[in-house]
Amino acid sequence: MRNLIFRVRPVLIASICLAAALPAWAAAAEVPAAPTIRTLMREYFKDQDGAKLAQFIGYQEPVKKVISLEYKVLLLKDGVEKPVDPKLHEFQLGDKIRILIKPQADYYVYIFNIGSDGEHRFLLPDERRNEAAPLIRAGRKVTLPDDGCIRFAPPAGTDQLLVVATEQRVPDRATLAELLTKKPGEKLTPEQEKLNDTIKATVKEALISVEERRKAKLGNTVMYRGLSTEDEREKLARDVKARNVKEGTFEEPSQDAREGTSAMYISTSGQGTPRLLVSIPLRSVERKP
Repeated sequence: MRNLIFRVRPVLIASICLAAALPAWAAAAEVPAAPTIRTLMREYFKDQDGAKLAQFIGYQEPVKKVISLEYKVLLLKDGVEKPVDPKLHEFQLGDKIRILIKPQADYYVYIFNIGSDGEHRFLLPDERRNEAAPLIRAGRKVTLPDDGCIRFAPPAGTDQLLVVATEQRVPDRATLAELLTKKPGEKLTPEQEKLNDTIKATVKEALISVEERRKAKLGNTVMYRGLSTEDEREKLARDVKARNVKEGTFEEPSQDAREGTSAMYISTSGQGTPRLLVSIPLRSVERKP
């Protein structure tokens, strides 16, 4: 695997940011007049009242479990860091970025990198040091890299950062790595099946794929990504009520670029050990003339 300082991607090279960076996480935007999944999720963490969040989504019972984090990709351009949505943005070779991850509650966090060349490893915890997964406190940021910036270097390609947030450590990190690198349709071992049952994945790209939509219907769950406009919310609630869905994953991009994307697992059951899985794609192309 080609080396990348702080452990982000083989085709990226960390470099020192020469320009002054913006604050790591800008002050949160004012709460909009109309509620969104993000704002109601934050209210849930404050008062543990799952009724409003359930009603908004279309659940028939109050929410009892939420696992949530925010992620942000900052692109350094003309001496200023600008937030971009990695599921919509295409980076150019030479671009410099930082990645920020902020859990909404106390979670053990795993960050797994799958390079465009197929090589993979854990960035957090650092598998080269045989570290245990760290417990990241609510609101505390994880920054990639922990100093400097990441620069996209040749060859162009697509890497995936996979972030797992969980209230309990994964029993076997090797099994998690095997599961995250499985190709669609590959048979799982009993250990992988057991772990897979706890994984609650958000959509991999900006739009839900046909395969993701099929899995959601078969599993009677919901996978949603959007800005919670009134039309979208009503469509979501109708689908959830019609299928009597009780759990799902949601991604809400920032409406004004000051916040990151909010990724959430929301369920009406308080049982089990669900683990939120968030995909952050990093696509690069040749620099345009």
